Amino acid sequence: MSGLTAEQLETYVNAGYLVIDDLFDPNALNPLIEEIDKDVDYWAKVYHEERRLPETFSDEPFERRLRSIQMAMDGFPELLGAVLGKRKTAAMFGVLTMPEILDVVESVIGPDILVHPQFNSRAKMPDGSSVVGWHQDMGFLGEEVADTFMVNFWLPLVDSDRNNGCLEVIPGSHRSGLLPFDESPENIRAEAMPGDSPVCCPVSKGGVLMIQHRTVHRSTPNYSDGIRWSLDIRYSPVGEPTGRPDVPGFVARSTSQPELVCHSLEDWLALFNYG
Repeated sequence: MSGLTAEQLETYVNAGYLVIDDLFDPNALNPLIEEIDKDVDYWAKVYHEERRLPETFSDEPFERRLRSIQMAMDGFPELLGAVLGKRKTAAMFGVLTMPEILDVVESVIGPDILVHPQFNSRAKMPDGSSVVGWHQDMGFLGEEVADTFMVNFWLPLVDSDRNNGCLEVIPGSHRSGLLPFDESPENIRAEAMPGDSPVCCPVSKGGVLMIQHRTVHRSTPNYSDGIRWSLDIRYSPVGEPTGRPDVPGFVARSTSQPELVCHSLEDWLALFNYG
């Protein structure tokens, strides 16, 4: 696949979301999974040596090991800090600059592509936690990004479905402005919610859910016995507001300013004056 077809682009623009199955080889995610697994293994051994963890659960698969550690400990903030959030690693750079993903982005916003500074690695535990209510990604960024066309991806590292907490979206809700919310952008006020019925969006490893930054969506509970690992990543045109003026994104492609393109993790880290 090289970018979106005309039909896919029309669906994405008009409905505010699009599921693409088999966008890339699922094995392309293995370097990132192996990186995360190494971090889990490191901290499991530390906790075991400190006698805070009875065993390292080294035989558990990627989908269950972190959960087993969680159930055996009172808390492990160092481990969570290592595997979740804004990972700036070689494997993460590889995912963010995957040609299949950038081809899709280019077919929407053109060839000058910024990897947006707001991205996250997430682990939805099978315990009812990590549930995110109805929200718009724009709610985390502010109205200065209202005219920035962001291409947002939800990308699972394991197969996702209704049972383990895939996302639901409200078609057409991207036509709204920034909707009012209560205490957090994660809770749009009930009276402001769009009236269309939610659509459940299961995505297998190697596929993506695309949304726009105004699209109303939520993350549902994980009822399985494994962790639903995923990434939130997004892209915007170079030079347009990101809502994170103090945090640099990086240029992944550019025909107008090719000298700005980051070609490696080192180029990316240099933007933060370290690495």
